[in-house]
Amino acid sequence: MEKRKGYKAAGIFTLLILLLFMWGCQAIFTYSPLSIFQRDPSTLSAGAQKTYAEDALASGDSEAIAKAYSSITALLAKNPEDPELNLLAAKLGVEVSGVPELIDQIVQGKLDLSGSSAVSDVSDFINSSGVDPSVMVQAGEYYRAADANGGELSSTDYIMGSLGILLGAAQDSGGSTNDFSSLGTPGTWNSTAQSEAQSAADFLNEGLTGLPADDPTRSILEGFSGYIGNFTS
Repeated sequence: MEKRKGYKAAGIFTLLILLLFMWGCQAIFTYSPLSIFQRDPSTLSAGAQKTYAEDALASGDSEAIAKAYSSITALLAKNPEDPELNLLAAKLGVEVSGVPELIDQIVQGKLDLSGSSAVSDVSDFINSSGVDPSVMVQAGEYYRAADANGGELSSTDYIMGSLGILLGAAQDSGGSTNDFSSLGTPGTWNSTAQSEAQSAADFLNEGLTGLPADDPTRSILEGFSGYIGNFTS
């Protein structure tokens, strides 16, 4: 009889371990960062939507980023001066636009902003398939709003923001929505577009303020500042 009790106790103990293991597996699946991306973020609370957006950016999941961009811009419409929402919308918009590849090329030395072909190289990239410059224009405005309302922008944010502002100026110079062809002909810009290009340069220079002289990012910022100078006069 004692032996049977021992077997019974062991069986119960084994069952408990099995149940705990199954619960643990379910918890891992339920709360993993990947599983949350299956949800529609617009159904979540405002705080959870921000978390979803941050996780999407960290993961690089393009589908999740697109969903997050839609939900965050909807939140932003109700709180247009919120620096955190503006910065999130800007970062998501940059990813949706496909422009980060341009920065990668600059960092890797494949595109020299100080080179004689910089204007045509950037123009070719922006007007290539897989890039949505109109989203980048809006991202530029989000970056400006975040900066104006006390948001904390990184050097990369200032680079991206200035590029978005410059694209907006190019669109104005082109005279119609989604016309960015004037990026290849800076000498043809009207005074309004040139003034906005200067705003892009000023925004970029904010990113240089306080940056250590030996910071590797400085050379990229200065190179981009020189590139924007092609459009300010």
